[in-house]
Amino acid sequence: MKSIFLFFCIITHAAFSFAQNVTVGAGEKPLLKSVVKTSTEGSAYFNNAPANAKIKTDDQKELTINNLRYNLETQQLEYTENDHVYVVQDAVQSFSLVDSVGNTHLFTKLGTAQPAGFYETLVEGRISLLKQYTVKKEVTEDWYTKKKTNKMVKQDIYFTKKEGLIQKLNPSTKNVASALTDRKDEVTAFVKDEQLDLKQGNDLIKVFKYYNALK
Repeated sequence: MKSIFLFFCIITHAAFSFAQNVTVGAGEKPLLKSVVKTSTEGSAYFNNAPANAKIKTDDQKELTINNLRYNLETQQLEYTENDHVYVVQDAVQSFSLVDSVGNTHLFTKLGTAQPAGFYETLVEGRISLLKQYTVKKEVTEDWYTKKKTNKMVKQDIYFTKKEGLIQKLNPSTKNVASALTDRKDEVTAFVKDEQLDLKQGNDLIKVFKYYNALK
């Protein structure tokens, strides 16, 4: 009886594993069904609601997907087909995505020398400002019940790009002035006069736009 039960478990597991790998979608790209995870507070997605997206692959193919979500935890793109969630594989070079308020974001891979994932160019110029959207899973424990809760916390990581060199930037007046060192005095005065908080993304963008507009 135990042998029959064990055989049944092996067959069931094999069937489940086989069902995870399929080949569907435009261009017959290999896709992987998402694994259902335990519930967690917060969201791992850039866009909680599926959105229209255009994808460019490494071999320069262009695809349009109407129900795509960008998973910040895995740095992968997911879409739904016939009530199943699939993940687009590593062939994505860049993609554009419309957020919940109608703004279009363009994300690009920067090559193997950079951390895996996609980057958005916020300001283009002599020294460009880039941003990577990520999430970090944190575990909190209730001091009374001792119940542990998983929570997704979104984190924005900034980078500068100058003549192809990409460096991480921890936003502060000192660090930004050092990154824009050839106009350090003007940048520092601009931050002070405008009372900018460089921990805020919009204020950081203002500084880089100001710098790149200087003659």
